[in-house]
Amino acid sequence: MKRLFSSKLWIAFVILAIFISGQLLGAFAIKHYFIQSKIEELQPPLTLIGEEVAKGDKISRTDDFLVKAFDVHGKEMGVYSDEKVPTSDDAKVNKKLASYLPKIISGKMAVEIHEVPGYSKRAIIIGQPIVQDGKVTGGIFLLKEARAYQAALDGFYLVFFVTLAIGTIIILAFLTVFIKEKNELEQMRKDYVANISHELKTPLSSIKALTETLADHVVTDPQKIDQYYSIILRESARLEKLIADLLELSRLQHKKVAFDKSVVDTKEVIKEAAEPFVILADELDLHFQITERAKNLPETYSNKDRIVQVLTILLDNAFKFTPEQGKVVIDAKTTGRKAEILVSDNGRGISNDILSHIFGRFNKEDLSHTSSGSGLGLSIAYEIMEQLGEKIKVESKGESGTTFIITLRRASY
Repeated sequence: MKRLFSSKLWIAFVILAIFISGQLLGAFAIKHYFIQSKIEELQPPLTLIGEEVAKGDKISRTDDFLVKAFDVHGKEMGVYSDEKVPTSDDAKVNKKLASYLPKIISGKMAVEIHEVPGYSKRAIIIGQPIVQDGKVTGGIFLLKEARAYQAALDGFYLVFFVTLAIGTIIILAFLTVFIKEKNELEQMRKDYVANISHELKTPLSSIKALTETLADHVVTDPQKIDQYYSIILRESARLEKLIADLLELSRLQHKKVAFDKSVVDTKEVIKEAAEPFVILADELDLHFQITERAKNLPETYSNKDRIVQVLTILLDNAFKFTPEQGKVVIDAKTTGRKAEILVSDNGRGISNDILSHIFGRFNKEDLSHTSSGSGLGLSIAYEIMEQLGEKIKVESKGESGTTFIITLRRASY
């Protein structure tokens, strides 16, 4: 049972149950409205016939319906002026109607769609008391073949089963896609855990090995000892950054962080985020450009610190993937109430298989591409933008570079 629910196959059973319930409710609705329409159609003539029978009058036989009357003892009373010799079919009909007689004699009305042996496979039965001088003296029944009801029911079943067949195909297609995506997500999760484990293990192994070496006094050269301490400090900082990013992402995804919004000087935000990378561009021999449009963006309504954080993540990503003498550009544009900031690089692009999952928490590609970081930057950027009520998207064309775009609401329009 646990495996059934964990695989989400219960969704198919729920949908199937809805279809079956729809069938039952549909059949019930058709029956209900058909009976109501027939009561309105047949009860008035039945009441008139009942009054005539109570007075001892006879009626003419008709092919439209059959009328039967019984006294309180269950003995059939003649209602037609041209009575026929009773047949075995009459006996079958009388036997069926006799089952309703106690209810009729008690003063209640009987209305039912049922098979009547000897008359019809599907007939509507309407029965009511015969009242004479304020006293119930028997019961009278009107039977009419329910061909229209059967036709409506057959049409409903036809439409229902065609719909069921189409629905089943859609459900199976949905389940196929769902299971495929679930398996892909599970594989991504496993890859993510494996990569995170590796990222945690690497600095810990280095710290442990160097600490043991220093503790055993294997190294005595002061310069070498200082180098070991420097490596331990760097690896500790790396480990601290990874743990901090994991905690940050966890808080963001569980909506435990509240962001205050205010009017933001967008030009200042871009300048603050880009400043550290101006120096880094010279060291890495990269061309770093901020376009005039980016330098002249209007004020926006957001959270300054968080937008700086997102731009820093995107710039850090761009610089890591851009080769020497490559180019990183911050551009911008405004469309209506929105302002967009674009961070582009001309490094190797992102494959289509990865592109749709690039912001996923369990994305192996994100982690493996940022070997000097935690690999969680894009996931954090996505969560920040989502909680700010804004969008982040990515465009990449194979080997021609990548562009990340974030949207911000303009403070005035």
